[in-house]
Amino acid sequence: MGGVVESSEHEERFVLTRAQVTRFFAAIGARASLETYDQTRPVAYTRTTYFDTDDSQYLQSCAGPVARRLRLREYAMAASLEDAPILSAIACLELKQNTGTARSKVRLQATPTLLRQLIEQHGDRNPAFASLEPLSALATLAEELAIPSMAPRLTTWYRRAAMTAESGRLRITLDERLTFCRPQLVGVVGAEVAPSPADVIASGPARILEIKHWGDRPVWLTWALSGLEPAHDFSKFRIGMAAMARKAQPLVQPYAEADVMTDGDADADAEDIATFASTPGPA
Repeated sequence: MGGVVESSEHEERFVLTRAQVTRFFAAIGARASLETYDQTRPVAYTRTTYFDTDDSQYLQSCAGPVARRLRLREYAMAASLEDAPILSAIACLELKQNTGTARSKVRLQATPTLLRQLIEQHGDRNPAFASLEPLSALATLAEELAIPSMAPRLTTWYRRAAMTAESGRLRITLDERLTFCRPQLVGVVGAEVAPSPADVIASGPARILEIKHWGDRPVWLTWALSGLEPAHDFSKFRIGMAAMARKAQPLVQPYAEADVMTDGDADADAEDIATFASTPGPA
């Protein structure tokens, strides 16, 4: 099974403390419903691998009017916080474009095996991709993969809780323990997955709240967000690539990315910035 989704919506991000997260979810009460994809493994994780060219076409777009990203998203589930996550049978290849808070996205949803073939063949047509109709969306992603030197550059890991409201027009996600890693290979369905210590580059903020909505914000959400400062310039991709550059070029003046915590940085709150682990504890 495969599918294509093209969407346009508004997206806002907030980098929050534990206390701010607690207050926010207390404020929204029971207005949003928690999404659980696997009742036997209710703890969800996301692994996202970002692509770019040798001359950093996507990274440079972050400074322009339209920020573009090509990414592969894989999903893993665990029975508890102490258990290693298991890779699911669903993955998504996405082209995401942002202009301010507005975003558009083209998504191919398929098995990791099928998307791995598409990536390895740099978008070349294959009868196996026939299930990924319509061809217009497939062609868009294939064209991006065919750009010279296009390759995986960065992988991010985080635990994600997702909620929906307003008949699906509103989606709320909380990402915890963001971890930046060297680019990972497309995984094997059913395998235990977690970045090895050798692959971890840096830790990001402990809690990232994302609000995605179609149309205007509902009033109750505006009240719940009162007092919280939007992180307009926050980008997992941009900050992660900065961390990669710092790791690769230690003698160069480091990037001014306050949200990145590298191996040698001072740790004022070890629990809050602890990286993703095979047996993660509560964040």
